[in-house]
Amino acid sequence: MSARPQPPPPSGRSAAWPLLPLAVAVVVFACFAPALGHDFVVWDDELNFTLNAYYRGLSWAHLRWMATTFHMGHYQPLTWVTLGLDYLLWGMDARGYHLTNVLLHTANAVLFYWICLRLLRLAHGSRGAPAPDGARLRWTAAAAALFFAIHPLRVESVAWVSERRDVLSGLFYLSAILAYLRMQAAPRPSPVRRRWHAASVGLLVLSLSAKAWGMTLPVVLLALDAYPLRRPAPGETRAALLAEKLPWLAAAAIAAVLAFLAQRQGAEMLSLEQHGIAARAAQAAWGLCFYLGKTLLPIQLSPVYPLDPHLDAARPAYLAAAAVVLAITAAAIAGWRRWPWLAVSWLCFAAVVSPVLGVAQTGPQAAADRYTYLSCLPFALLAAAALGRLAERQARLAAAAAMAALIVLAALTARQVRIWSDSIALWNHALALDAENAIAHVNRGTAWEAKGDLDRAAADYAAAIDRDPRYADAYFGRGNVQRTRGDLDGAFADYDAFVRLRPHDPKGYANRGGVRHLQGDLEGAAADYRRALDLAPWDWAFRDTVTGNLAQLGGH
Repeated sequence: MSARPQPPPPSGRSAAWPLLPLAVAVVVFACFAPALGHDFVVWDDELNFTLNAYYRGLSWAHLRWMATTFHMGHYQPLTWVTLGLDYLLWGMDARGYHLTNVLLHTANAVLFYWICLRLLRLAHGSRGAPAPDGARLRWTAAAAALFFAIHPLRVESVAWVSERRDVLSGLFYLSAILAYLRMQAAPRPSPVRRRWHAASVGLLVLSLSAKAWGMTLPVVLLALDAYPLRRPAPGETRAALLAEKLPWLAAAAIAAVLAFLAQRQGAEMLSLEQHGIAARAAQAAWGLCFYLGKTLLPIQLSPVYPLDPHLDAARPAYLAAAAVVLAITAAAIAGWRRWPWLAVSWLCFAAVVSPVLGVAQTGPQAAADRYTYLSCLPFALLAAAALGRLAERQARLAAAAAMAALIVLAALTARQVRIWSDSIALWNHALALDAENAIAHVNRGTAWEAKGDLDRAAADYAAAIDRDPRYADAYFGRGNVQRTRGDLDGAFADYDAFVRLRPHDPKGYANRGGVRHLQGDLEGAAADYRRALDLAPWDWAFRDTVTGNLAQLGGH
């Protein structure tokens, strides 16, 4: 068994090298700086911020809500803490929230630079190659960081305030990986190694408290053990290697349970009757190909790609996706000895994106750009490493190719950032890509409603119902317009349709109860309010509102 590789001693040191990660940070910040002028958008921002007073501060009452809420189907207490701090600093000025997102993403780019630099050194050491050119490795790591950070697929996570959880969770996820790599470089056993071990586990816990996708980290660490760390090393066993991962696994398991409860609370999880096993498998294969394709050709990006409600796993597109996934997997397995980087990259990509591939389908989307934030990191490193190998023979050609690719990515990213400038622009863009997108019609309708244009709002809600008569949110939105116009019968009919389509969503009962209250049906209103409370045991903001409405009914 060969010895575990150690990073070769760095070469080509220069006083200028510390400026390279700084240059990465400057480029990333500049690409996303236009987002600092953006407002909140009608795509969860209104429910998370403009209509939600419970996150606005860091008092004991606010912290209790943050620690216990499953608001919008997520458990993210640390994310709420940062948003509460934003409120204390900026109030309801969205520019400050966007600044925090951009700064977090910039920090993630720098962290990824350091991870790539260490992994590249380890990879060279694992091949038994001569000490690499330190300058070339640093430039390669910088290119990888930029391929990740200024890719248009990152825009959704950075320019959308509600996705603070992506960039914040990513900060601690990447920090946990870096701490793990430092742990592996420390003598074994030693206090230094134990400290890095504890730091990595603690950083994972922080990542999980921002967003649950950190639950995939144990698989990523095992993949890195295989390559480039080449573990188990002499004196190690595979059992010990697995036992070492137990603290990470325990944290991941707890997060998985909380994520499941949050999704159930959010009434977004589809049953097997609604979305069968074959459909889920087909969607997962399609999703893997979709994200790979959008990484290579990041055009026609939309804020939402609707789930096909009648997904047929036997359609040619899904069969072709399954064939591609099987082919790549087979090539990765067969080429392990010669190309271990292929297997590790494919495994890390599939593992990190697996919770959102539709196996446990939640929400109306088949895919989302934000799901690539961490999952496509391996592709950025592979692209940069390929250019690094090319630079060994054709340095000028490699530099020109890297510069051209980064210029194209920066231009596409700048254009994509502009799309998120306001709600109407965002949903006009989505409908320009797909005029049949019912989700886009509903969200544009909500934006028009917020502006007071009830006619346009009603037209968009009606268009959504025409395109998808089973899309519950369209009825909910139209019911709101009907109630505002004073058409209580029409509002009741729409809320009733929402309840039939989403019987486990408490907001339908709450709004139907409100209409019954206005119509004088106090018994019916009380029954609806109580049902809403039964379905939302942990949503304190919602419960306080509904409890207040119920109290107005007196003895009913």
